[in-house]
Amino acid sequence: MNRLPVRILSALLLLSLLVPAYAEITSISSSINVAGRQRMLTQRMVKAYCMIGIDVKSDEAIKQLGDAVALFDRQLRELHAFAPNEETKAALQKVDALWAPHKALLTQPVSRENAARLMRDNDDLLRATHKVVLVLEDVSGNSIGRLVNVAGRQRMLGQRLAKFYMLRAWSFDNAEIRAEMAQAENEFRGALAQLVEARENTGGIKTSLAEAQRQWDLFDHSLKRNGAELVPLIVAVTSEQLLRTMNELTGMYEALGTAN
Repeated sequence: MNRLPVRILSALLLLSLLVPAYAEITSISSSINVAGRQRMLTQRMVKAYCMIGIDVKSDEAIKQLGDAVALFDRQLRELHAFAPNEETKAALQKVDALWAPHKALLTQPVSRENAARLMRDNDDLLRATHKVVLVLEDVSGNSIGRLVNVAGRQRMLGQRLAKFYMLRAWSFDNAEIRAEMAQAENEFRGALAQLVEARENTGGIKTSLAEAQRQWDLFDHSLKRNGAELVPLIVAVTSEQLLRTMNELTGMYEALGTAN
């Protein structure tokens, strides 16, 4: 499938006119949340691109992609404005350099050739955004910053798994992708267990963690479909449910840091 980018670009223009800028970042905890969301968006954008390519919920995927590109741009500006030290500024400059060509590919007509290029370069952008999170976590110097990072990374891992699944559905399946999926699954399970054991958890956080476990079980079950039984539609739906739950949890941990 070869969709013209005009629909994505139109969505970006509409967002710039109708969506107000996010509130200014005013705390380390909120900056870690925002930087962690950038990390997730690197995976979400390629996942949505692949969904367009294989015509799975393609209208929704076009909106997801346009929204994600616009949000990545906006949050990158906000992080530059907040950057508390030279190390953060340097890490953000690395993201800038990698983001420009990635964005250009994402807004070109959808094709397998461009998908292969995105797949090749995507992890470099992911690593660069992750570096920003780690630098900000170091600045925080407390356990809340670490929890915001860990919870926020779960958002990325869910979207990363969905991205790899969509690539497999687009016939990019290989041993390396399956190994990356297995690693991401293990990391998600381990981090969820770590969050459950956190002594900082409130009653509300514990309730949300139980919901996250339920959503993970549903998502993980859908990922286990292999070969001719690939069901990208189910993965698309369950990954969104998990993302919403983990995003809420990350916000709850951020609130703990803002309150302290």
